[in-house]
Amino acid sequence: MGAIRLSDPHYSSLLNALQALFPATALSKWNIIALEGSGGGAFRVQCADIDWVARYYGDEKKALYVHGRKEYAILKQLSGSNLSPKVATRYKEWFFLYWLQGEHLTHQSLFSTYLKPLAEKIAILHQYTPLGFPLNLNHELLIYWQCIDRKRLSAKWLRLQQHFLRQPRCNLIKYAPAHMDLHVENILLSDSGIKFIDWEYAADIDTADSLMTFFATNQLNEAQQNMFLDYYCSYHSHYTQPKETDIYSVKELRERIFSREPFIFYMMLMWYEVRWQQTKDGSFLVMSEPLRHYFSLTN
Repeated sequence: MGAIRLSDPHYSSLLNALQALFPATALSKWNIIALEGSGGGAFRVQCADIDWVARYYGDEKKALYVHGRKEYAILKQLSGSNLSPKVATRYKEWFFLYWLQGEHLTHQSLFSTYLKPLAEKIAILHQYTPLGFPLNLNHELLIYWQCIDRKRLSAKWLRLQQHFLRQPRCNLIKYAPAHMDLHVENILLSDSGIKFIDWEYAADIDTADSLMTFFATNQLNEAQQNMFLDYYCSYHSHYTQPKETDIYSVKELRERIFSREPFIFYMMLMWYEVRWQQTKDGSFLVMSEPLRHYFSLTN
């Protein structure tokens, strides 16, 4: 654990929140650990019988459809799902979750040994009714366009942007809740099974977009994709009423998912570019480069 730096706006804001929530507890009693990969806005806070995750939401995240009220409301709705952390409380720009004890698996073990329970958990989430937070991808593209480095734009890129904005919206599989940021760091193996954490990008969306994002983010090969879809479809065939129409063969499901590959790849490219502009972290440019090649934007 690093020392609490009172000059850090996140630390000082967190201390103010803890002081307001627990006025009888001295700040020196709190054990506060910054969580990696959170952009400086998430901490583990411990004191006596309290073991929470504190998450900060400021205006800088809103361009990426990340809002504290949204994640808080989604987690409250999923409180009985056994899919997510449980909400403890909220204070101004902070909300607090109960710490989930679990293990982050390697990419290899997660997408081999644990692929079946992972597919079933995602299938369970996709059976929930929409949570009231629709994700309009075209609207997101318009926002992203305003947030990227203007010096990196080109006439070809503008034509590409207009091409994707003109694409009609259609219901390919099913409109349902989705996590939208599932990778090994956001998937925990706990004593009670697989759990998903960090729901800041969660939204209601067509599951074709959700699953294509999942495949692309984790770079699943074709064999892993087909095995995942076998498990995913098997879950639906066992637990969905026969009269319902959202059951597809693996082949048909795969075709519908991969029809969205160019659009999802473009969304990923734009997200990396926005994060580069916001942080100047060169790793985002490294991740965007293969996508720039994919869309022939490198010349």
